[in-house]
Amino acid sequence: MAGRIVLDASALTFEGRQASRRIAFTSIASSRLGRGTADRVGGRPSLVIELRDGEIIRVATPELGALHELAEALQFRERAAAGSPARG
Repeated sequence: MAGRIVLDASALTFEGRQASRRIAFTSIASSRLGRGTADRVGGRPSLVIELRDGEIIRVATPELGALHELAEALQFRERAAAGSPARG
């Protein structure tokens, strides 16, 4: 799905032309930067998000810097949703 990604206090939302999807931070089991062949999207590194139900979502961005920023923001919000102290 091409579109934009919005992070708010409680969820990550993918907004596309045809569809959108909201994922609560509490439903995310883990996230990491995926650089391996299996993790790439269109040949680009991706942010790999594993949900508690086992679903895996891979997100790629046109710019690598944007991917790193997204990963950091998501991990910060995941820790906040879990009640863990922010690291900084």
